[in-house]
Amino acid sequence: MKTIEADARRYAWCRSHALWIIGMSAPTFLEDAHGAQEAGQGPLLHFIARMIGDACAVALNVALNLDRPIPNHPMRSSWALERLQGHELWQPCWELIRGIDDVPAEEIVERCERLVAKVGAVVGDMPNPLAPEGYYPAIALARDWVKLMDVVGEEPPLPSNWTLPT
Repeated sequence: MKTIEADARRYAWCRSHALWIIGMSAPTFLEDAHGAQEAGQGPLLHFIARMIGDACAVALNVALNLDRPIPNHPMRSSWALERLQGHELWQPCWELIRGIDDVPAEEIVERCERLVAKVGAVVGDMPNPLAPEGYYPAIALARDWVKLMDVVGEEPPLPSNWTLPT
């Protein structure tokens, strides 16, 4: 089975990992960024912004370039940024990963929100199962992804208790 310029297994693996393994952490970190800003915890906010930049760059690269496997954490930011050169979201990812020390906390949070929204528009709506309003929609979406992964013969990247038969 083929999709546009990729076999279905690679497409399903890359998109599911971009969405569930990497991308799912971005909305969670975004909640943490709001908390750090409200509590006046600048160093924590800077750390979280770096993690958001990393998650967004890797998710975007895996989804767009269908790159697999994903390198281990210390290497993955540079791996993703190298492959995203020339993309409009390269700069915002790079700025967050590099660290933003010369802007107010409110602007850091705004940059994180914009980047997560723009990456979500490309990768897909990144689920946040930790938020009360996101748990059941994430489980429903997870079941659809597991069905796709089963059809193409790939192991789903989700915990088995998320995907119990309905």
